[in-house]
Amino acid sequence: MKRVYYYNDEVNDDFASTNGKINSDTVNGDYRYSHPSVGWKIASFFAYRVFATPLVWLYTKVWLGVRVKNRRALRKVKGCFVYMNHTQNIADAFLPTISAFPKRAYVITGPETVSIKGIRVLVALLGAVPLPSALSAYRNFEHRLKEAMQEKAAVFIYPEAHIWPYCNFVRSFPDKSFSYPCRTGSPVVAAVTVYRRRRVFKKLHPNITVYLSEPFYPDPSLPEKQARKKLRDQAYEFMSRTAKEHGSYEYVKYIMASEL
Repeated sequence: MKRVYYYNDEVNDDFASTNGKINSDTVNGDYRYSHPSVGWKIASFFAYRVFATPLVWLYTKVWLGVRVKNRRALRKVKGCFVYMNHTQNIADAFLPTISAFPKRAYVITGPETVSIKGIRVLVALLGAVPLPSALSAYRNFEHRLKEAMQEKAAVFIYPEAHIWPYCNFVRSFPDKSFSYPCRTGSPVVAAVTVYRRRRVFKKLHPNITVYLSEPFYPDPSLPEKQARKKLRDQAYEFMSRTAKEHGSYEYVKYIMASEL
């Protein structure tokens, strides 16, 4: 029997299993986004390339059955921002690594990601870039995004913000985060996670397919507010259309409470 979630607001409702369980530290002007030291760069390389990447490949390929379609789209650009739907508690931390390979992937996260004692340094080494929770951190945050573009990396963003496990449709999301590619003059690639029924062990969770779009570019002839809306609409159109075409399998059912 399918698990059913009832929702009232597809923009603000959150079904993450960790919702409210982690106390977030304040990410302010004292938080170090950039680490120019050679020691940090070496540690980050080993943590990401030597330690994490092989484990991510094993976990995503064997356990989740992940396939990535049109990965070559990321090879057509240098640095870029990738916008993906948010449908996994754990796997969404790993899908950027396998989707962007061989590019380095960074993920914009909530402040709670770097608030867990004992692993906060590790998650930073692996590429977590927390959203500022104070205005004093925004300058350093945006500088870090520019550094990532200079590194020719892929910065992943989950614009839906909240996790809806195994959701097979794309929810509406705002255009605010699309200011990053507009300010850096960087391309956007849209990504959508869809699910397919297992051929064996059918009672387990479904397998995953990630579809990547061709790159979109900010329109320099438009003011930033209009340019970011245009990028958002292009990304949403691809994500929504692709989810409808390839994501018909419904493992978890979502029902709007007002329709009962």
